[in-house]
Amino acid sequence: MPREALWQVLAGLGVKGCFLRCLQAMYAKDTIRINHPSEGVTSSFRCQQGVKQGCPLSPLLFGLYLDALEGRLDGRECDALTLADVHVWLLLFADDLALTLELEVGLQ
Repeated sequence: MPREALWQVLAGLGVKGCFLRCLQAMYAKDTIRINHPSEGVTSSFRCQQGVKQGCPLSPLLFGLYLDALEGRLDGRECDALTLADVHVWLLLFADDLALTLELEVGLQ
């Protein structure tokens, strides 16, 4: 999830001013490291997408973003995958998202 898109979603929901700036500041200089099983831990690098793992606010931020995304996608005409006579093109569960379309161009 691009963070700029998250800030736009939050602003659209009325989250503005000091609270939005505080959230943005929490993520402004976010760095991560990856622990690879055979190569060990990487050096730190900037992370500019997603929400912080383990932060109590992250599930709410992610949920608000997905809700806005689902709202934008809902009702679009597309070539959905058909399973048991049901057209399925968007699957949402917890922190997972899957778009299922028959044609690659539909995902663009």
